[in-house]
Amino acid sequence: MIAKRIKAKPQNDNYGQLGKYIADASHEGEKLLVAWHAGCQSETYETALMEIQSTQAMNTRCKGEKTYHLVVSFRPEDESKLTPAALQDIEKAMAEALGLGEHQRLCGVHQNTNNMHLHIAYNMIDPEQFTKKEPYRDFYKLSEACRAMETKYGLVADNGISKDREAAQIGQRAASMEAQAGEQSFQSYALECKAALLTALDKSTSWLDVHAAMAEHGMAIKAHGNGLAVVNINGKGAIKASAIHRSLSKKCLENRFGAYTASTVGASAGKYNRKPLQPKTPEREKLYAEYQNLWEQRQSQLAAMQKYINTNLLSINARYRDEQNALIMRILPRRSKNSLRHILKLKEQQAMEEFRATGQARLKEIRNIYPFHNWNGFLKWQADNGNEIALAVLRSRKLETEQVGRKSQETYFAARREIKRWALEKELQIAGSSIGKKHQSGLVAITRMEQLAAQEVLQRTSDMGNQALLFSRVQHTIDNSGIIIFQLINGGTIRDTGKKVYFSCDETTRKAAMIYGQIRFGKGIQVKGNTIERKPYGKQNRYWAGDHKLCLAGIKQIYRNGLRTLSELNVVRFCKRTKMLLQGHARPDLEL
Repeated sequence: MIAKRIKAKPQNDNYGQLGKYIADASHEGEKLLVAWHAGCQSETYETALMEIQSTQAMNTRCKGEKTYHLVVSFRPEDESKLTPAALQDIEKAMAEALGLGEHQRLCGVHQNTNNMHLHIAYNMIDPEQFTKKEPYRDFYKLSEACRAMETKYGLVADNGISKDREAAQIGQRAASMEAQAGEQSFQSYALECKAALLTALDKSTSWLDVHAAMAEHGMAIKAHGNGLAVVNINGKGAIKASAIHRSLSKKCLENRFGAYTASTVGASAGKYNRKPLQPKTPEREKLYAEYQNLWEQRQSQLAAMQKYINTNLLSINARYRDEQNALIMRILPRRSKNSLRHILKLKEQQAMEEFRATGQARLKEIRNIYPFHNWNGFLKWQADNGNEIALAVLRSRKLETEQVGRKSQETYFAARREIKRWALEKELQIAGSSIGKKHQSGLVAITRMEQLAAQEVLQRTSDMGNQALLFSRVQHTIDNSGIIIFQLINGGTIRDTGKKVYFSCDETTRKAAMIYGQIRFGKGIQVKGNTIERKPYGKQNRYWAGDHKLCLAGIKQIYRNGLRTLSELNVVRFCKRTKMLLQGHARPDLEL
């Protein structure tokens, strides 16, 4: 059995959602074997969840995580020995090892994977003193508890974490990488070279000798923060130097060779090449050579297609920029010119979104031709196509984690792009219609709100987000002044006047209004009380520069067309800006 803590950022620490996941509420308990709670005064699971949330809310000073999420995985051959009473005893042993035996927790056993696993959500807030208890050096304590429970119930023993720092154990991230990809991690490769490195280190007399010893194995030792790191010269990969051996720490090396000096030595024959972890056989070597060949083809085709997409996006941007510049050179009323510029901007966004969708479809076609992301994925693909040798190679090493698929993510992002294209197309129709500007602005506001609602529904149906509903089922009304009033499902209101957005003073409505304000006015917004508006043009340094370009564009165009010479143009000073009087545009209230 293996016990592992699942950490979360403080802003993602939501005990209510975790408790529902443990009870498998979203799938009506399809993958749940048994669930229980401990340390609570409540009798049912649902009321215990509410009790724990109330306890956590009593501590208002804690800025970090309040929940300790632990997952204990078991081997398939041990399932017959794991009765509900044994599972509860194992959970109690874990709680005592962590020092959380008196704390509240929710527990559940899931059986939806090859390895049955126990989820435990400990409340780190003490239920009596309301202070937080953070288990110290928990990985050692959990490992000792796992070994004790394996002995007690006769379970298959797994490798634990030794307190001896010299033990060659790779970290959790490296172990997860190896389990997912089926290839050797850089940390594992560095530990393989440990004996040779220590032998060379004993004979070293300077930093130059240390760098030469590292380069022999395709590695380099570099300064990183307050210590040293060992990095892969030929690609990605880096670990702490002291993770290989304590004698490679910065303090030990500087005590021997003086202050650290950078390397000037190049790499030699030694190289980290992500070799497969399955036992070496002629069949595995043949399959791995085929995998490397297909992987290079996949990466080169994806890189070429991505370059093609980026080039065409830049081309679309340049084409519409030329049209914008040509529009600036034309002599038109400012209102007409602004309308045309807005339409061009919408057309540009629509064209870029359509090409992005086309590009993503072509990238997806390449990924479908090569439907694997690593060595294990290649073996699974071959096994699905009836390759028994690939299946045998895959089974030759037990995988401890599951590969996370990307099909749901691809579907989600494709649908999100479709929503954006629909909104742009609708706004383009509004901009090209004959209705007044005031009514156009109102229709655009309603379209933006509908876009947010559609994106929110997509997030919840695709399991890409589990936030509370903000924009779904929003109702809108328009008053006699043309102000659009959006009524949220929580009772809050958002009022869009065209130039400003007002919202009711509660936290949920404020959050929704901030999101709506950004999609309505862009990222350059400012909030004053319950009012959202665009930042003043002077702070963005765009308005005056734009007018200056318009003025010069008119002068250059007239001069090129030979209508007048530059010295014949009438220029006056008005409203702190230079104005040019053209034929047919004179104003009676100005005197030269």
